[in-house]
Amino acid sequence: MTIPQEIARYNAMPVIFDGFIEFPELTDGVISLACSAQQLAVPEKNWVPAYVFDIHKNGEKIGGISLRIGYNEILYYGGNIGYGIDEAHRGNGYALRACRLLTSVARAHGMTTLLITNEHSNTASMRVCEKLGARLLRTAPTPEWHDLYQKGQRFGNIYEWSMN
Repeated sequence: MTIPQEIARYNAMPVIFDGFIEFPELTDGVISLACSAQQLAVPEKNWVPAYVFDIHKNGEKIGGISLRIGYNEILYYGGNIGYGIDEAHRGNGYALRACRLLTSVARAHGMTTLLITNEHSNTASMRVCEKLGARLLRTAPTPEWHDLYQKGQRFGNIYEWSMN
């Protein structure tokens, strides 16, 4: 399948957004996610609404994760999920746990498939995707119009995570 065909298939996936949903703290007994922001869509930039969560362990903030609600060409290259774990806490599987905790939020908006993208040399993020069971669609060149290109990313891995 070509990139335009993948984008068209992705854009046709179901999503429901009638407004933000208030979620209680999400936890798996090891980490917890607390919503710290709800970002409105910016149609003129083709940005979709997003939730931003702080990742906590034992009451300490150890990182963050966001979930973008919807599907479009920007998200094909940028992904539905973005995460980062503070350096002192890396290597403990917290990003993996945080991604799994987001499934209830995504499903509440009718989403069953998410894209996760990462810099083609980010082996830690690639391992997260592999442990989730996400399928590598391709390593694609980042389009010059994309914000990630402006930040220096020239190639990205595009993973598809079916949450079924």
